[in-house]
Amino acid sequence: MARKCIGCGKPIGGVLGAIGTKLFYGEVCLSCNKKLKDIMGYQYLTPTQVNDIISNRVQKQDVKVESPFFNSGSSGTNDPGANKASSADEIRKYKELLDEGIITQEEFDIAKKRLLGL
Repeated sequence: MARKCIGCGKPIGGVLGAIGTKLFYGEVCLSCNKKLKDIMGYQYLTPTQVNDIISNRVQKQDVKVESPFFNSGSSGTNDPGANKASSADEIRKYKELLDEGIITQEEFDIAKKRLLGL
């Protein structure tokens, strides 16, 4: 199945597809990437945020980007055992993203260190 730009929906890659840029939550074509690139942390925009920006439903300055690698990491519970279990689950999720090629090894290592408190 052909990959599609999460911004405009046009095909990415292949013989007739456009060249794309990989973001954390998907890929965008180069035209959509040009519209997003001046947003700080744009590589962590969700598909919904990308669509809202590309379709001019939201102004770029109004978009709040939250990186999954550098958030506070607090889960709202004081049980250390719960944090270890949730950290292990999150690491598994990041490993799946790494295996699928959605994130790089470096991004995985950063996330793992953050979750383990290293």
